[in-house]
Amino acid sequence: MKEWSKEWRTARFWQQQAVACIGCFLFALGFCVFIIPQNFFSGSFTGIAQIIQTLLARYASWHPAFDLTGIFLYIINIPLMILAWLKIGKSFFMKSLISITVQSLFLSLIPVPADPPVSDPLTCCVIGGLISGLGSGLVLRSGSSGGGTDIIGMYCTKKYPDFSVGKVSLIISAAVFSVCLLLYDLETVVYSAIYSTLFLTVLDRVHYQNIKTSAMVITKKQEVGDMILHSLERGVTVWEGEGGYTHQPTYIYLTVLSKYETGQLKRQIHQVDPHAFVIFNNDINVDGYFQKRL
Repeated sequence: MKEWSKEWRTARFWQQQAVACIGCFLFALGFCVFIIPQNFFSGSFTGIAQIIQTLLARYASWHPAFDLTGIFLYIINIPLMILAWLKIGKSFFMKSLISITVQSLFLSLIPVPADPPVSDPLTCCVIGGLISGLGSGLVLRSGSSGGGTDIIGMYCTKKYPDFSVGKVSLIISAAVFSVCLLLYDLETVVYSAIYSTLFLTVLDRVHYQNIKTSAMVITKKQEVGDMILHSLERGVTVWEGEGGYTHQPTYIYLTVLSKYETGQLKRQIHQVDPHAFVIFNNDINVDGYFQKRL
């Protein structure tokens, strides 16, 4: 908790939260303006919130004055936020709490038009998927999450190293679309699947958590290795070398991390040794244990 209290006092933390809030707005904008008016569904926990509202309207004759997807989504996320607090980390929990709250507010406050701005349903799926995927990608890229499958996926990857967030998304999507098929028709399911596919594709392009990167650091400072071990908490292999021009002793550190962590590695290396030479190799395959992080 002490680390969290230090983190929220930094300018970088609030810059990240500002980016996350922009991402929440874009996600809600694309979803409320282009997807809800077409009666399409998201293949995630947002889709579960939509189904709850649909069932209440159909079988309890409850027709509120505004869309309640954001409120139901927040309620669903409460036990998941408790899971994040207990099992994932206090910093991740606090960042996610801010993003989930802001996202739910935007989903509730952005007015849903009676008619979609574009009449063609496929075009709505494409535009909605692009805008919402960009928004969610920005949230994840800022070190936060919108709840739902992100929290479950993070918990599963920490507990089961071979698990992935993508598997959770597939399971939730299959469940949501199966219920949609019972409530509506095949056309609704197909368009909803198109939206969800585009959404996840754009999200993956914006957020590069799962891209593994190797970094080779050539430096004269032994402190670089300690920084990688204790600050980044990544394993590192070290060689002792010699400069070909100066013939002075040097250290070569090799580590593997997610591309999301490369920015932090660069900043901390420059603080320790501004003259260090770093070589990055992106999108590598790793055989063996590699801890996945958000």
